[in-house]
Amino acid sequence: MIVRVEIRDREFNLLEILDNEIQGLSWEYNRIGGCGTFSFSLPRRYYDEKYISGDFNVRILVRNDATKEYDLWYQGIVEEKIPNVRADETIQVSGHGYQAQLSRIYMDEEYTSTEVSVIVKDILDTYIVPNTDITYDAGDIVATGFTPDTFKFKTSAMEALQTLADTVGSREWGVDKDRKFFFKARSSSVGYRFSLGNKVSGFSSDDSFRDIVNRVIVQGGDIGDPPVPYTKTYDHALSQLKYGIRTDVIQNSSITTDEVSSQFADSILAEFSDVVRKGSCELVDYETRVETTIPIPLFSLISRTTFYGEKLYGTFLYSGEISYQINRINYRMNNDGAVSINLDLGKLRPDLSEVIGQLEYKLEQLRTAGV
Repeated sequence: MIVRVEIRDREFNLLEILDNEIQGLSWEYNRIGGCGTFSFSLPRRYYDEKYISGDFNVRILVRNDATKEYDLWYQGIVEEKIPNVRADETIQVSGHGYQAQLSRIYMDEEYTSTEVSVIVKDILDTYIVPNTDITYDAGDIVATGFTPDTFKFKTSAMEALQTLADTVGSREWGVDKDRKFFFKARSSSVGYRFSLGNKVSGFSSDDSFRDIVNRVIVQGGDIGDPPVPYTKTYDHALSQLKYGIRTDVIQNSSITTDEVSSQFADSILAEFSDVVRKGSCELVDYETRVETTIPIPLFSLISRTTFYGEKLYGTFLYSGEISYQINRINYRMNNDGAVSINLDLGKLRPDLSEVIGQLEYKLEQLRTAGV
């Protein structure tokens, strides 16, 4: 696999092409978020480097053996440039895909009786497209069939979009290699079937009971006069019968009505009320971009038929052949030019923006209370 890295300025003018010089190149793609982090090193003295600066455009391209052209696999922005002065000087460069720009945009907006995909398009048209390098195609914002009564946002565009995705449930969204935003239902069909020992050099699986959630307490924004925090509890009775009560408290100040909180809680219970399947594997001799199709199809390992079963008071909790979501794809090139592909499988909601949003809300509540 022949890989090329292009450096462009903030207006996307080509400044430099890096081929043989680059070292330790890695990049990733996430089911939630799209193009993720990247990093590489250059064996240069710090003061000799002229073409890399903050928010400069980084493109990773792979040579197509059929067309002899270079195909775009990744696009992101420079966030760090760190000189490493030792016996041999190097410059470490790292950054993130264009979804990072979503956190920079603050929005103050209220939507009433508006279908979620229409809200997403309005956020894109009003806040994101005019103020970032992100664009979108209308066909990539797929209708959800859910129209909440009210959504109030006084937060970043990133947190607003995460809240919408979590409320609908089963969404796959982010910014792709072409800097285009997408918001789609995640795939439910298997598109990748690999055999152990052929394309898969290693595989590990973990069926986790630790992350089960069957009671959701939604704590939202203030309602009423005098204002009090909105609170509602939702239960999954069958899961509680199998595993006992497993509670998660979700805090999001944009939620103030039963209709929205019910949809939000139902989407979480639908995904976390049973065994959370996780896994990881490494692909070898595979030179195709895994995220060619969005949403990303499911992954299934071809080997002896795999079953999982555990009994609680004589009841089987889960059994059957296991398929996995591909949540994170990590590409890494060694110094000989060989690229390995590692897949992070089955772990739901891998993006940290939801956790960050919850922490920001907790801090907001503490400040309001004068703590």
